[in-house]
Amino acid sequence: MDETKPAKTFFVPAGYVLLFTFAFWLLFYHLDNHLLWGDEAETAVLAKNVVQFGVPQTYDGTNYILLHGTVDETPAHVWIWSPWMQNYLAASSFMLFGPSTWAARAPFALIGWCSLLLLALMAFKIYRSHWIAMGAVALLATSEVFLLHARQCRYYPISIFAEILFVYGAYELIASRPRGIWLFALALIIQFYSNYIVVAANLPMILCLAWFIRNQGRQAIFRLAAALGIFVLAAAPWLIYAHPWGQSKAMGDESYLAKTLDYLFEIHFFFIPLCFLLLPLIGFFSKRGQPEVPETIRRWEWFILLLLVLYFFTVLAAPGIYMRYLVPLLPLMCLLAAAWTFRYVRWRAVAIGLIVVQMTSNFLPIASAFPFRKGHTLRSPLVQYISGMATPYTDRLVDELAFFKTHSHPGQTVLSFDPEFPLTFYAGLVVINGHIMAPNPGTLPDWFLPFPASGVVAQSAVPLPDAYKPYYTPIQIQIHSSYLSDAVPEPDLYKYRTSPDRMPYVFYQLNTRTNESHSP
Repeated sequence: MDETKPAKTFFVPAGYVLLFTFAFWLLFYHLDNHLLWGDEAETAVLAKNVVQFGVPQTYDGTNYILLHGTVDETPAHVWIWSPWMQNYLAASSFMLFGPSTWAARAPFALIGWCSLLLLALMAFKIYRSHWIAMGAVALLATSEVFLLHARQCRYYPISIFAEILFVYGAYELIASRPRGIWLFALALIIQFYSNYIVVAANLPMILCLAWFIRNQGRQAIFRLAAALGIFVLAAAPWLIYAHPWGQSKAMGDESYLAKTLDYLFEIHFFFIPLCFLLLPLIGFFSKRGQPEVPETIRRWEWFILLLLVLYFFTVLAAPGIYMRYLVPLLPLMCLLAAAWTFRYVRWRAVAIGLIVVQMTSNFLPIASAFPFRKGHTLRSPLVQYISGMATPYTDRLVDELAFFKTHSHPGQTVLSFDPEFPLTFYAGLVVINGHIMAPNPGTLPDWFLPFPASGVVAQSAVPLPDAYKPYYTPIQIQIHSSYLSDAVPEPDLYKYRTSPDRMPYVFYQLNTRTNESHSP
């Protein structure tokens, strides 16, 4: 795979500069175009508490930040439902720039960009090919799934970065290099402190890696054991403190077959089309024959393929069907697609053309899946993304926040049957989650929302209780007819254009003359 001709001193550096500059612009362009949705706002509110208290407190003296109740926190009101890495990352940005939508997302977008740098470094170190390195980065940087997830105030880009580091560490261990110990261990630690599902999906690969290096002697096994030991030592404090095994009760109960088919369709249409898997087969039967591949690279590619399969089936046990769990696999798919394209396609111009087509359109997944298109039509996700981010976006949450900023006062209480973390972050209101909390005895909330403003848990209306009706006045406003999940980073859900339609929205305000002693 070594390039026999020396790289031109101008075109190769210029290519990397242009590629990474374009990627940086894509990641940061109008980063605050959508307001933080529920999950992002959860991270952001906990990050504000980190700035104030030094730890992610679930109670800041005004609001409780809870999803499920007491299982989310310690008796001292410290968040333990998820690891803290994302909270401290957002908090560091708030300390530099102040709390805002842009500041909440900026460090995560930066990590997404650093993932591209790491992917390029790893690809060139292993394949010694600038074509493969730039091809892999170009595929990832222009992926709609990557861009949407990397621009979120959540752990998603952290898990992408760690997954690249994970397979890089595996390569170093397969190549009998001691530094693989630290890369492998660091990747597992980062994954563990960002999301349990990601690290759990990767842990079976430790046994697989032991199989791949079994012929290298005891020293290789000792290196792998050392990496595992470092990870266990680093994870032990959190395991003792947060006892996350209690969350295993949230395992999914959906049909495995249905989830498998859904995930495969998502991978084919939004990640890398599965037709790229045919490239080695085509290369094997072509006149060119199968090119000579170094043994270390060959074993490492088999490791990645096995990782893709085992990771996929592990994620099936996770609750729901979410792209976020599969996103760490995207850079690995991009890397294999680039490596196999330039290895097995005889003409370089054709190979470059395939990469460009995949970057700029969804033609390849549609053409290779016809007639099983599952409702997908020909489009350019990259153009749609750029044009969508160029247009200011307004949804129902923007309208509702505008009303509350005009008609409410900080510290007023809102009863909703949803956590409503965006209201907590942007409006400074006291949100009472009716699913797990109740208003203080003898008092009435200042506002009642029959339908959620942000919608993390509740997806349907809850009528005003009869006992409350004498004390409240209904208020109706017109809001944009948008979906509650319009900022969720999945191409089928994320909305780029403001809805031109409006709809009535009714909520209730406590009568100003209501005496709290008459509360139900």
